[in-house]
Amino acid sequence: MSRNIIITTDMKTTDFWARRFAIALLAIMVTVTSWAQQIAGNGTAETPYLINNEDDWFAMMNNVNSSKAGQAYYKLTTDLYLGNDLEPLTSIIGTKNDPFTGHFDGDFHTIHLNMERSENYAAPFGITDGATISNLRIEGVIRTDHKYAGGLIAYSNNKDKRTTLVQNCISSVHIICDEIITLDPNKPGDCTHGGFVGQNESGTLRFENCIFDGSITDSKDVKTATKCTGFVGWVNNNVYYVNCTMAGKIDVKANDATLKNSMANFHRLSNTARAYFTNTYFITDYTYPELTIQGIQAPSEAPADVISKKYDGRADFNHFYVPGAIIDGFDVTYYGWKLVEGTDYDIIATISEGFHTITFKGTESFGGSYSESVEYTNKGITKWNDTDKTGWYAIASPVNGEPFSCVSNLISDDRHNIYRYDEEKHMWQEYRNDANKFSAFENGRGYIYRTENELGIIEFNGKLTTGDVSYSISYTEENGKLKGFNLIGNPYNHDIYKGVAFADDELVNGFCTLSSNGTWQLQSDDTRIPPMTAFLVQASGKHTLEMRDTDNAPYSKGSNDNIWFTVNDSKYQDVACVEFKEGLGFNKMSHYNEEAPMLYINYDGEDFAMANLSDDVESVNLCFKTTSMSRYTISINANGYFSYLHLIDRLTGDDVDMLRNGSYTFTGKNGDVTDRFIVKFSRQEISNVEDKCFAYQSGSDVIVKGEGQLQVFDAVGRMVMSQMVNGTETVNVPSGLFIFRIVGNETKTQKLIVR
Repeated sequence: MSRNIIITTDMKTTDFWARRFAIALLAIMVTVTSWAQQIAGNGTAETPYLINNEDDWFAMMNNVNSSKAGQAYYKLTTDLYLGNDLEPLTSIIGTKNDPFTGHFDGDFHTIHLNMERSENYAAPFGITDGATISNLRIEGVIRTDHKYAGGLIAYSNNKDKRTTLVQNCISSVHIICDEIITLDPNKPGDCTHGGFVGQNESGTLRFENCIFDGSITDSKDVKTATKCTGFVGWVNNNVYYVNCTMAGKIDVKANDATLKNSMANFHRLSNTARAYFTNTYFITDYTYPELTIQGIQAPSEAPADVISKKYDGRADFNHFYVPGAIIDGFDVTYYGWKLVEGTDYDIIATISEGFHTITFKGTESFGGSYSESVEYTNKGITKWNDTDKTGWYAIASPVNGEPFSCVSNLISDDRHNIYRYDEEKHMWQEYRNDANKFSAFENGRGYIYRTENELGIIEFNGKLTTGDVSYSISYTEENGKLKGFNLIGNPYNHDIYKGVAFADDELVNGFCTLSSNGTWQLQSDDTRIPPMTAFLVQASGKHTLEMRDTDNAPYSKGSNDNIWFTVNDSKYQDVACVEFKEGLGFNKMSHYNEEAPMLYINYDGEDFAMANLSDDVESVNLCFKTTSMSRYTISINANGYFSYLHLIDRLTGDDVDMLRNGSYTFTGKNGDVTDRFIVKFSRQEISNVEDKCFAYQSGSDVIVKGEGQLQVFDAVGRMVMSQMVNGTETVNVPSGLFIFRIVGNETKTQKLIVR
């Protein structure tokens, strides 16, 4: 958006008010044309206003200075260039009437500043009240002839005991006060400038992980500028420093008997103010000799057990080292800013049983070394094979918050995919999709992974998770049969068990793991869940899942009668199960691999991988679906007492005694009826299932098994057909309700609805 406006005036005029009017008109027009725009975002912590360019900065300025969105959240998305030599910045964010009271996250970007201001409050942020400014570097120059200049904030005026917090910020600003105008004759040369803040008028000012390495100077031979400090020009109330460094230069009129405490390396205090220092250092050679000294002098030799920022001395070319690097796994940060491996430090890793011994060595502007033991664990991975569709993995990290890019071998170029499941939207999200914006592992969450790279293993590094882990389980009723599915992960580096490591009160029976070939495999609740494994659960309601750090196995709860069905061909396997217990069943989730067969129970109008049956049920529909023609085998594992267990193939008419034979082999192909099989069973001492069920429908055919005279009666008792049967016969009966009777050595009667 252009801000160029041309105003033509008669430069020969001596009319002072005409020139003032022209300047005022220009200011109004610039304001209207520059700031009449909206900023992306809604100003909340979750969706802050985004400062994407210089125009957004001025729009933010207009909002704050006109009582709009002063308390909002803002986030910088790129480096900014504010002002230049021809057109320096003169405006500030936050005024006396409308101070900045919000949150500004620099997101570790830099503002390049060129400011020239001929009135008080020269700083990017003019006046603050309970504001938070974080993760920002300011570099450049401020020229001013008035009071209260600051590299970041001019005037911190925190009402009602509020606190302005400055966190992870670096001020590399050079404040030039050669032309200071003395407004108070009793305070000649009074600047009250600070490397970060000009003055803290009221309330608390707190600095965390902050560095001032700029300067405040009066370059005249006879200096007149006074009262300048490295962090805060004047403090009327409490000020806190945590992990801060004063590495800047203060060169103004020196302290003397009549000008006591005129300049100091951190601040000047009122008689009632208090200052608190924690791990806060200053660099001797970067300070003017007559400064009032506060904080701890940085050592002149690098400590052996840390990484330290190395500052060059000016007087005799010696060095000073300020420790403060934080090591988290393989990530190294200094005052909140991430260091670059190979530029700021090098890593030497010695691998041994169960952990890495890491030595971090500083280079160039960092010195010293740091050794620690970093735990690690790994998981074997094979590459994706597009021919047989293998190479699927459901993974979880035992290191909370570890970025994908920090997991060894996980990511290389673009030949990989990482997915998470969104139950509310019932969709899989791929992390490279800009609409998703996730790039790190969340404790307790599971992810799907596949890659075309030759990996061997992926390796997680860092502090392994210990203690309790909370994970939010979603449940969306509108998703119908697929409601409540959540892909969660084992957050620990040991086995866990459902119902022990986490409660299963609000989860249905069973869970699914993902095979390498892309099939979801049903597991019983007492199956161990290995570390780095994700698994699919189904919730009965929305809740918070509390995971406990234990590898205890569940106690035996006694035998609940159940039947496990397994179907195999030469490539794939699928399972389904029926249990005789109360509660919801585990619905069937489609495989990732469409070529794999599916086996499931159709019961009470739903399709289940695990169906819970009442004790009076004695038959179920076992459904089978495939997309390719192959020879398949169904086998059964019955737990508990069953006096009768038959599998009936509706397509072929085969009736197999599974207690005697154990398996059944058949040919399946795409297009076969899905409800192909009936399973009939009895848990009674003497089975009467065979007596009661001798006729069933398969497609449009009615199949009868028995020996003797078959008689078929309609609903009002009229005989509609009669014929002899000997074994398995197909009979032609119209639709309706019928009574089938076989009269032979013994009489059998059955009711059947023909559709």
